[in-house]
Amino acid sequence: MRDFYYIENETLALKNGLMKIKGVKDAKWAKEDGNGLSLPFVKVKAESSEYIMWEDLPLIYIKEWKGGIITSLKGEHTTLKTVKLHANTDNNDTLATSEEADVYKGAVYGEKKGDLFFFEDNETGKALVIISETPDYECGTLSVKDKNVFFENGGNGVALGLCEKGMCEYFVREYYRHARKSEPLFTMGNIWGGGNGRKCANFDFMKREIDAAKEMEVDAVQIDDGWQVGSTLDLTRRDELDRRCFYGNFWEVNKENFPGGMKKIADYAKEKGIIPGLWFAPDSHDNFYLMERDAEILEKAYSEWGFKLFKLDMLWVSNPEEKQRFRELLEKIYSFGKDVSVQLDVTMNLRTNYLWGKEFGTVFVENRYTHTGVYFPHRTLKNVWTIGKYIPLSKLQFEIPDPDRNPDKYDENDIFAPKNYDMDYLFATVMLSNPLFWMEMQNLSEKRKEELRRIVPVWKEMRDFLGKADIEPVGDKPSGRSHTGFIIREEKKAKYLLLFREETEKEGARFKADISCADANNFTILASNGNFGVEISEGEIAFTSDKPKSYALIKL
Repeated sequence: MRDFYYIENETLALKNGLMKIKGVKDAKWAKEDGNGLSLPFVKVKAESSEYIMWEDLPLIYIKEWKGGIITSLKGEHTTLKTVKLHANTDNNDTLATSEEADVYKGAVYGEKKGDLFFFEDNETGKALVIISETPDYECGTLSVKDKNVFFENGGNGVALGLCEKGMCEYFVREYYRHARKSEPLFTMGNIWGGGNGRKCANFDFMKREIDAAKEMEVDAVQIDDGWQVGSTLDLTRRDELDRRCFYGNFWEVNKENFPGGMKKIADYAKEKGIIPGLWFAPDSHDNFYLMERDAEILEKAYSEWGFKLFKLDMLWVSNPEEKQRFRELLEKIYSFGKDVSVQLDVTMNLRTNYLWGKEFGTVFVENRYTHTGVYFPHRTLKNVWTIGKYIPLSKLQFEIPDPDRNPDKYDENDIFAPKNYDMDYLFATVMLSNPLFWMEMQNLSEKRKEELRRIVPVWKEMRDFLGKADIEPVGDKPSGRSHTGFIIREEKKAKYLLLFREETEKEGARFKADISCADANNFTILASNGNFGVEISEGEIAFTSDKPKSYALIKL
């Protein structure tokens, strides 16, 4: 194991050739198992810094980057692509933006701010990848002068890796699959998306919701805001910045709504084979000063009541101290047991974004509702497609509202209104993430349930595979009028396609894709709401469908 590094002239050189760190007299290495949250790795500790590596990945992770020159460039023909990932999705529907700049005279004009930085050398065909794991309050800042790459990110984690040109996005996803242990995908129901929220957070309603989940073969049901005595609408429980406060008896069980306590509803879920989940809002005031109390509440919910999945919402992570305390809370939650998990909500405020806390649970990406008229299937598909370039979709949770609710909130002639889509199509738009039935499932029509039966059983058969697979967006970015899709791979070999014909008059399309005709000598359409024809040639996918707003899940 010593060959992971060597020290010469007080310089630590790492085996993967990515960095040389001066002023190091001694270093120690150890094998770590990742506590079950990541793949096993090797940690090299030198002076006050830690470096993490995986044997099969040309990358080094630095836990706390202190700033300065992170690497140097060679050659004269390098292009830099900067990617910024955007959360705060209640106010934003563009989850990633990018820009490109050529390195000229050994420099890049101006500072570049983002989360991902790709240097592609057009002469050698190699690429250098920088991944900055910053919460919302911070941003990676990069500049290039005299071919030296200066990088600052407020002392957060940073990963530096090498790959082939054109493979940077894949490399980021591959790093994520090493740094976060892959889990099978799961479905969840949550009534909050139905718009009645707190009014329906009671035992009888949730009992019927669990019954509906059993009928629809949904894995988990989560009880959202309203199970507790405190009201998140109480304006007297706000600080000077209008942040919600959760002190006192806020988190006592609302016995009016749940007279038998929370254990009774969790037990009912388990009797039906449904995993019980609970919404919770950690109090982040004064650097999470109530963190120990919040951990005790969640431990009671886990060990005494029987809840396994916790959605963490309404919090703020706005400085390094809050970030550290929130991490301590997450580590405490994961010490409860191997079957516990969290959903990290990134919809509002300054929070964790997509890269920080990568090993913990899933990310609840967005609130999209029919009762406010802001849910459009093609926009959700666009966001899945966009963020899926960089983050494995198994880390994310995306929503399916009831398309027949609140038709009055949409123009009757709007062809993109949810009511105009088949239910299995809606499921297909989010099936590569962890699908969230963001609705009152007990009120979903029989017609919609029947449509779901075209795809949900197929999805359940392959979700273990999907949790580990590499998923690459291909085709045009979804716009409501595009032909688009995903390639689903195992060890770089294409195994499945998920293709969409949106609302367009063109029956077919042909687009470039990193795929070989050898991957698809034979194929089978596993689920579809249209009649699809598919042709795969070297580096291209062509398909036709006889129906707008159609999808096909294809096994190669």
